[in-house]
Amino acid sequence: MEENLKWLWAAFSVAWALHLVYVYTLGSREKTLRDQVRDLKAQLEERDDSPLA
Repeated sequence: MEENLKWLWAAFSVAWALHLVYVYTLGSREKTLRDQVRDLKAQLEERDDSPLA
């Protein structure tokens, strides 16, 4: 019985580690997208401010 609990604890730990890695990657992607949107907005503002428009 104790041997099964060790395996259960190992599986539980691996599952939590995978969840934490997943949340970290989501945060990283969100930051990248936020930066890209900010850059696009800045480009659009520059384009609207140009005298040729």
